[in-house]
Amino acid sequence: MKISNEQLSQVLKTYNQKKASKSNSEAKKSKNKGDKLFISSDAKEMQEAKKALESQPEVRREKVERLKKQIKTGNYNVSGEEVADKMLSRTIVDNLV
Repeated sequence: MKISNEQLSQVLKTYNQKKASKSNSEAKKSKNKGDKLFISSDAKEMQEAKKALESQPEVRREKVERLKKQIKTGNYNVSGEEVADKMLSRTIVDNLV
């Protein structure tokens, strides 16, 4: 499964939102006494990123159909700059993993 720029942006947005809310909830939890179980922040981040990615459809049918139509009618044009941007984005994402 490839990760698009939109998906990566959404994961980072979700990560930042959860990180901010986590700080608030951890401050509240620290007031309680007794036994506690903590899951590492890295594990929590991975779970949240996985949930965000799983909520995205694997294939965007509308986009696929639109592109097929453009290709069929000869109206599909991509600039070299767009190709270069996608190649760089893909390289960055691949290096994150």
